[in-house]
Amino acid sequence: MNSIAKLDNFIYQVLNKKIDKMPSRVIKAVALYYPDARIRKKYLKKMGVLMGKGTYANLGLKVVPSEKDISVKIGDNVSIAPNVTFIANSAPNNGKEILKIDYIREKLIKDEMIIIENDVWIGADVTILPGIKVGKCSVIGAGSVVIKDIEPYSIYAGVPAKKIRNNK
Repeated sequence: MNSIAKLDNFIYQVLNKKIDKMPSRVIKAVALYYPDARIRKKYLKKMGVLMGKGTYANLGLKVVPSEKDISVKIGDNVSIAPNVTFIANSAPNNGKEILKIDYIREKLIKDEMIIIENDVWIGADVTILPGIKVGKCSVIGAGSVVIKDIEPYSIYAGVPAKKIRNNK
């Protein structure tokens, strides 16, 4: 084993063993930037993202977590391109006056789990909002903003994401 492989293995072992002792900032940084997908998957789980077997998330997966234990539940064999954002909680962090507006409080602020079913392909720079369910075998085109559920066996793209066609 060469020196780079040894160093990589050492870092993997340390990150794997120390996950429960790391501050949340470090957990988020590792989940977002660390190149080893096995480690990112474990650190994302600590942030409330459950991933099924064969699911792969590229670098830059960002999560705005829910107040609940599980923010995002992802099925098996899902492909997540770089820089995807899951927003499970849409509340403004520091808004006081804005929270007094009924429409915003009742319609725009949500804290709901996002569900991604099996065999989904999510393109680069996609944003998925709270409470969305992405149906199995669907595709979301790069740069899309998903504000409504995605039907199974379909292709969506755009801002907001709209159905382009069925893929079955």
